[in-house]
Amino acid sequence: MSSFIYAIVRIILTTPLTLLYRIRISGAENWPRRGPAVIASSHASNLDPCLVGIAFPGQIRWMAKAELWRVPGLGWLITKLGAFPVRRGQSDREAVRHARELLRQGYTVGMFPEGTRQREGVLGEAQPGVGMLALEPGVAVIPVRIRGDERVMRGFKPGLARITISVGKPVDFDTAGLSRGRAYREAGNRIMNAIASL
Repeated sequence: MSSFIYAIVRIILTTPLTLLYRIRISGAENWPRRGPAVIASSHASNLDPCLVGIAFPGQIRWMAKAELWRVPGLGWLITKLGAFPVRRGQSDREAVRHARELLRQGYTVGMFPEGTRQREGVLGEAQPGVGMLALEPGVAVIPVRIRGDERVMRGFKPGLARITISVGKPVDFDTAGLSRGRAYREAGNRIMNAIASL
């Protein structure tokens, strides 16, 4: 990851995106001041990592679909921005292992718990690996809901919308007495419920 490139891209994107989409941030006081933390966001647009990235005061290491690394130049750029690939539709243990290592080093990891974009702003279900990261010791999981993004960048077609980014308080997990598998599922459900409540 290049902190210099991250800062430059952020500077380039912040003003035009904020003005174009009239971005409003609610609950900014809930952003974690330091890691380890997981930013768990709703997902309806290709632009969502940029929207959350300019709203968050620090740097986010995004879990991103592996297909993006097949686009010439894009894979290089998002790697410099701290993203790492995850294979969708399967159990990607390498991606989970890498995310855990980043969290143990105190970084903030960004993810879309649903695993893919959802139509018309309707929330989906959390993917299995979400709970595995959420229950890492000492990790704060911050729910984020983006509203209005379902009309922005569907595919690669731009659209106009008013964007609201709502940031919730850290999700409370009480999985005592549950088996590991049930605890992971319950954690994923609680994250989606927290996002839905925003």
